[in-house]
Amino acid sequence: MLTIINDSNKGNDVGKTALPKVRSKTQSVVLCGLCIALLAVGAFISVPLGPVPFTLQTMMLVIILNILSPREGVIATGGYLLLGAIGLPLGAGFKGGLAWILGPTGGFLLGFLLAAIVVGLLRHLLIKSGKLPRTIGGTVAMTAALAILIYLIYTTFGALWFSIVTSASIEATLVACVFPFIIVDAIKAAVAITCVQPILLALGRAYNQTNNQTNSQTPR
Repeated sequence: MLTIINDSNKGNDVGKTALPKVRSKTQSVVLCGLCIALLAVGAFISVPLGPVPFTLQTMMLVIILNILSPREGVIATGGYLLLGAIGLPLGAGFKGGLAWILGPTGGFLLGFLLAAIVVGLLRHLLIKSGKLPRTIGGTVAMTAALAILIYLIYTTFGALWFSIVTSASIEATLVACVFPFIIVDAIKAAVAITCVQPILLALGRAYNQTNNQTNSQTPR
């Protein structure tokens, strides 16, 4: 499922959205692969800020979980973690392996997957009930709400994990892992929210163009 702006008609159709057909398996695999790459690139752009580095991963995660279907979001996030766990240097500082996943900051990474699952289930329920927003404003509002939910899930899980693994107090954990990131996380969330709708529009156009080409080549 994708929520995209339907700009095929002007006038009364401006601002409406449409739900295109389910992507083909090939399209889904390619898109998941690209999103795994985005998570890796987001990790490579990092600045050490104590035990938890500043990266663009969380911004990428918000975008990914809003442009992919619920199932694809879990696959892309889980695939990224799996590839890193088996040793590929996909983490901040080009880290990888089980120590990357199970170390003091591994809870934030596992929190990504937990957020993907929770957000995916929520979006699945919205899709099943037909309550997905069909206007630009509604889509932006839902994206913002999901961004807040994503940050709350991975931050809470990651902070608790860090506190348990390092035996640090909750206060010390908040000072080391949460408070320094509040402002930058808010900025990253805002950037991600503004990126989601244009990306959905571009994906929708690419999807429709591919389908039109395929249909035109199909013998009748």
